[in-house]
Amino acid sequence: MSQTIAPAEITFPDGLVGLPQLTRHRLSPVPDSPLYELVSSEDPAMGFIAAPADRIKAGATDILRDRGLIQEGEWVLAILAVHGEPPAITANLAGPIVIDTDRAVARQLVLEDPEFPLQAPVSDAV
Repeated sequence: MSQTIAPAEITFPDGLVGLPQLTRHRLSPVPDSPLYELVSSEDPAMGFIAAPADRIKAGATDILRDRGLIQEGEWVLAILAVHGEPPAITANLAGPIVIDTDRAVARQLVLEDPEFPLQAPVSDAV
């Protein structure tokens, strides 16, 4: 499922993995791209770029829903990172962000599954 959401304040009741103190984030679309910026409201120096997980791995949302890990209407983002030399962009599918857009509440899953790697290659389509 691919969707676009308007800028919003998103609450992570449990914070992000390794950053439990950062519970409020601003989620904004990156203009002219399918990407989103997620910036901490408590520490604006802490931010991420993310892509809809289905753009990285086709059907990722359906797989997670079929496994009972997300509910209907929840939206899944993968945090992007730059690694290596030459630099390459990867997506963290092992720790996707799940957003309930109706309630503006989010959580980060921790998946231990080779189908959802920590550093999934990102194609030019993202």
